[in-house]
Amino acid sequence: MEEHHQWHPAWHTAEHAMSWGRVREAIRRDWQQTRRDMHVGGHELNQRASDTLKQALGDEAIPSIYRTNPAKVIGDLVGDWERVEPPAEYGYSARLQFGSVYPEWCYELERDLQREWESSAMAPREPGLWDDVKAYVRYGYDAKR
Repeated sequence: MEEHHQWHPAWHTAEHAMSWGRVREAIRRDWQQTRRDMHVGGHELNQRASDTLKQALGDEAIPSIYRTNPAKVIGDLVGDWERVEPPAEYGYSARLQFGSVYPEWCYELERDLQREWESSAMAPREPGLWDDVKAYVRYGYDAKR
């Protein structure tokens, strides 16, 4: 798999990176399932939110990206994972850093994250960039640890 180098905020630590590394594949699987459920691509992985949580916590093994979870009673946000991962990681790391101050997504948090993101090396100097990534940042922020 191709490695993507990306910008991280000044407060980003090795702890943030290690934690993201543990949950990355679980969230990626959830992303693929969400896209499939919304009929905008993705893959049927039989992935539920409870699977994502167990996988992220290390309580359940993470199958390879295109292998389904074991069968259960079965009753993306639009985008490619490579495009979604940087803002999702930013949101997830922001939760680790600021979650005690902002346990829920709110205007103040969004404003601060938007300013930081738009001043980063990740942000092309185009209008509307935050609007393009905000949902992905929030997706990462709202992911349960």
